[in-house]
Amino acid sequence: MSLEFTFPRVDVSTVVYSVSRLEDISVSPDMLVVDSEVMRLHGNRLPLCSHVVEIPGGEAGKTPAAVEKLWLEMSRAKLRRDSRVVVAGGGTVCDLAAFAASTWKRGVNLTLVPTTLLCMVDASLGGKTAVNIAGEKNQAGTVYPASEVVICPEFLKTLPPVETANGIAEAFKTAVIGDRQIVDFLKRKDYLQAVPACLAVKGRIVSADLEETGERRLLNLGHTTGHCIEAVSGFTVGHGAAVAMGIPIAAEIGGNHSFAEELREVAGSLGIETAVPSSITLKEVLKHLDSDKKTTGRGRIWIVPRAWENCEQVVLDPDSERKLLEKVWQ
Repeated sequence: MSLEFTFPRVDVSTVVYSVSRLEDISVSPDMLVVDSEVMRLHGNRLPLCSHVVEIPGGEAGKTPAAVEKLWLEMSRAKLRRDSRVVVAGGGTVCDLAAFAASTWKRGVNLTLVPTTLLCMVDASLGGKTAVNIAGEKNQAGTVYPASEVVICPEFLKTLPPVETANGIAEAFKTAVIGDRQIVDFLKRKDYLQAVPACLAVKGRIVSADLEETGERRLLNLGHTTGHCIEAVSGFTVGHGAAVAMGIPIAAEIGGNHSFAEELREVAGSLGIETAVPSSITLKEVLKHLDSDKKTTGRGRIWIVPRAWENCEQVVLDPDSERKLLEKVWQ
């Protein structure tokens, strides 16, 4: 697999390519930032250098304090504008380390090596970086596309089942937005086909709208309630799982109960749970909604799926939103 996506507005390109073995990852980092569990499992096969920084995965570690730690390490490594930071990890590690790389010297060269299925199918492409603030998801961040993304399916052999499920859920979201055939790949567990298909959908959308002023918002399908579910659970519900729970809710918000039921059925066939845990109440979710980045002065932008490969943006004022959520919440 070799793909290239160009973002014209900032004149930046991301080259995505795949390798069969970890030893074939041919990058030369000036600093390697790596998930500590990935380091434990694969450290002797990664492209090491004299400045290796291990950080724990998971949303709990995606904090401003962790960014400051990375900045200090970059200072010690004397990274210049033309230095290259290579990040090997899942979505949270890539979010955090890419944020640090995007702000160090106002941006250094960046290569991402996603090690989870979720990061391979979604988080690694498109340039979004972020940290969490005060328990709210992705409140501070930049848009800074990596120049390279290296996909190595070998990482998936050691991926815990819960993380595989999170990746399947995020790929399911992409199928709803732009390519129904992705579901067939997922049913066959054919991730070698699913990953490039997902990246093709996301790459097409992001290339046209890098800064999320229009079409890119469609990629937030399921995220409006999904991020709230994550936060209310103390991030014990994974990102992909929470997004999958939010997708049929969004269909119900749009008044399409039959399609919501179809989405629940298809998700179930992929082993994806779409029922929100009973411990998470609508009252708690509503407390977190105002932190959603799609909130505008007119209301909140919801991504509503009408049919496969047909989603649209709907603005709901707070009163209408609350009434609809109270009606569809299960």
